[in-house]
Amino acid sequence: MYFQGAFLSCLLFSYLELGSSLYEDQIGKFDWKLNHLGKLKFSSIDLKSPSKKVFVATEENVIAGLSTKTGEILWRQILEKGDPGAVQLMHVDVEMVTVTGSGPYTVRGWNINLGNMLYEWSIASVRWPEVRWAVHQGKLYVASVGQRDGEISVYNVRVGGQPVTHSLSLPHLPDKHNVVVAGLSLVYTDMSGELLVSVPMTGNSPPSTLRLPSPAVSLTPVTGVSDQLFVRVNQHLVAISVDKLRLVDFEIPSDSNIAVHSYTAEQNIIIIVQHSGKELVVSGRVLETGSPVPELSSQLSHVFPLAASHVTSVVCLTRRDKTVTCQLLLSALDHSMAFAQVPGNLMWVREEALTSIVNMELVDLPVSDVEAAIEKEFNIKGGGSLTMLVRRVTSQLLQLQTLLMTVLGLRDPPNNVNGRADLVRDDFGLHKIIVAITSVGKIYGIDNLSHEIIWQFTLEDVIPFNNIGKAHVPFFVQRTTRHFPYPAQCTVLYRHKVTEEAVIYTFNPINGKSQDGKSLRLGYKLAQAVLLASVNEEFLKGLLLLDTTGKVHVYPESARQAAVQAATSTYLYTADTLSGQLTGYSLSYSSDQELVAVPLWEVKLSQKITAIVAKSPLEKVHSQGRVLGDRSVLYKYINPNLVAVLTQTPDPLYKNVLSVYLIDVVSGSVVFSAVHKRSLEPIHVVHSENWVIYSYFSDKSRRTEITTLDLYEGKTQSNTTAFSSVWNPIQPMVERQSYILPASVEMMKETITEKGITSKHILVALNSGGVLELPWVLLDPRRPLAATPDLREEAVIPYVPELPNLPEAIINYNQTLLRVSGIHTSPSGLESTCLVAVYGLDLFYTRVAPSKTFDMLKEDFDYILITAVLVGLTVSAFMTKRLAARKALKQAWK
Repeated sequence: MYFQGAFLSCLLFSYLELGSSLYEDQIGKFDWKLNHLGKLKFSSIDLKSPSKKVFVATEENVIAGLSTKTGEILWRQILEKGDPGAVQLMHVDVEMVTVTGSGPYTVRGWNINLGNMLYEWSIASVRWPEVRWAVHQGKLYVASVGQRDGEISVYNVRVGGQPVTHSLSLPHLPDKHNVVVAGLSLVYTDMSGELLVSVPMTGNSPPSTLRLPSPAVSLTPVTGVSDQLFVRVNQHLVAISVDKLRLVDFEIPSDSNIAVHSYTAEQNIIIIVQHSGKELVVSGRVLETGSPVPELSSQLSHVFPLAASHVTSVVCLTRRDKTVTCQLLLSALDHSMAFAQVPGNLMWVREEALTSIVNMELVDLPVSDVEAAIEKEFNIKGGGSLTMLVRRVTSQLLQLQTLLMTVLGLRDPPNNVNGRADLVRDDFGLHKIIVAITSVGKIYGIDNLSHEIIWQFTLEDVIPFNNIGKAHVPFFVQRTTRHFPYPAQCTVLYRHKVTEEAVIYTFNPINGKSQDGKSLRLGYKLAQAVLLASVNEEFLKGLLLLDTTGKVHVYPESARQAAVQAATSTYLYTADTLSGQLTGYSLSYSSDQELVAVPLWEVKLSQKITAIVAKSPLEKVHSQGRVLGDRSVLYKYINPNLVAVLTQTPDPLYKNVLSVYLIDVVSGSVVFSAVHKRSLEPIHVVHSENWVIYSYFSDKSRRTEITTLDLYEGKTQSNTTAFSSVWNPIQPMVERQSYILPASVEMMKETITEKGITSKHILVALNSGGVLELPWVLLDPRRPLAATPDLREEAVIPYVPELPNLPEAIINYNQTLLRVSGIHTSPSGLESTCLVAVYGLDLFYTRVAPSKTFDMLKEDFDYILITAVLVGLTVSAFMTKRLAARKALKQAWK
């Protein structure tokens, strides 16, 4: 018993040694977090409470209270993921009422000051699935809409209970999906679109109808606070009362959004918002007379261009001088959220498109002007030795002049080639720009140290590609900042939302400026896009684009010659995720005039593909093998063409079967395969060096499991001249092991460093909100049940099924990250340090050092002490030398 306790204690301490702590003064020093909400769905402005707030509900299933002054999140509640948490209704009075779900529905009440839940009850079922909601005087009205009639159920909003139900006739209803709610009325048009019908939910009044001047194309309720309710039909406004509909004599400008607010007892103000270039133009008129309200005429501008927006909430007040001031909450097409004071300008803007990031890259910053001059000196060809000497002396004198003027305060710090002093490459490569690609067509450039948005732009009429059920936008860095004077260049690919043809956009990642001024429609649908490994004379890597007809295109055309030269060693592959078919292509049969993709192999898995993961193109493998305890070497199976393919298929006996295939996408050979019975999603895969890690949910054991595959050639290296296993005809040795993780996995990613010397760690985003850093030694498939002397010599720890979930290994400490959709890792200039960005509902950035910071001094390094020691040693050396010389002289005279 004593030995067992001692063994467990030693094992625990060995785990603790792998973790690292975070001091309190280090919080926020190397990391930051941006909290977001998502695209606006419902909103309400509250000016009654002392601390004025804006309440919102978003499409990310989030409700929150914001400050009207700064837009800061005062409180936030993240509801269930997916359909169970979808917000169907938000109503704010003395408390916030929300209805979520898609059947059954959950009704909750929230404290508007603190955001805590006051009550909760559920509605198990409704008669028809098409439901409309309304809250009035403490009653919740649930309208279940059928084909020709409906059913109204009225609940007490706080306690639920047994509803009061009555049926409702819906005459002239052509489509139950086109019914809108205005107050306590259901409003829709007939089949021709010329007759507008309003049916009160109370059932006390008969339906009202109105003949429209033209067929209705669109029907939307109008935002506002007024004694009357309005709906917008095309360019017309219709007032709704209990017993009649009235067409308002006011024509709404095209391409505008409106809101209505009460002005006097008999009059209302209509607020019109129009998009003009990079600004929003706001104007106000008296609805009944059409006369303008001069003080409501404003032009709203921002640091970045504003997209077309619509008003989701409005509150207007009349001042003592009889002038009107309004506060507007705007929701833009690019998912941004803005709050405006009219007359005045925007008070704040929230970039909520950052919740829809689908791809990301960290790009190196350019050098400063002084360093650029040195680069230019080396790039100049020709000239003799004297000319080179003059250039060098001139360059050094300019550097000295710049240094002296900067130290004396006569000159600002050196700028980079784009004119910003803070956007300059540092010595250790820790300062970069985060290029974030979103699914809504908005692209950001973010400073990774200060989280400041440097630039942004939006592509219109584009949608992302669909990659195994997830939004995906291909993004390529064609040229980095290392090739001065050529600027960095990146390319992003979207689909056109109407034709689904590929749309390409090329830009400079440092300043966000477009190369061509606008996006380019390619005129064909895209099947695959690959970045060439070779560069042209301008150090630009071209793109190979394979369309759905099998034709190969090159972008830009200046890279065609490089593509033709590399055609004999260029291979592509495509995958049909539904049928499970993979097809490989070769460009070996191309000519100088045309690139031709010839089908080379085909693999039919006959199962639905759930994941395809290749190795990172930035990865470098430093060690060729693994030294064993007997001093022999187990050589790694390194194949850059290896791709991990995971499929799922239903089974009558085992319910769900997860299959894993390792496929060489150049030859089409299946290197390894495995099957896991009764395994379900979520499935996440990490593929690096010679190993593959994947997680899944075991339906049999009701837990999350992680399986590791480790591939080796054996103790004899197949190719001693090249560090590669591509042409190895022998099947690799596969070590495998499974582990239990006491949490659900949302995303996994491996760390990456510049040279690949540092140990690999696995970053695991958990559903609890933490990002766990797991050392590879814990996931090693060679962990034995009983440690032998050779394995102890190799530093392999004994096998324990449960992986530790230590708080010390959570890299985001108390910064909870929920709804994580991706983790991006990037190497820095320091071999010890890996830069990490975690995105999803929130955006978090930090840096990790898997093997500790062995190549840099610690923050608490005592510079004074080491300087004093060095000075003392130097002085002692000179004094000792002087004394030794005098002693030698005296000895010589004796």
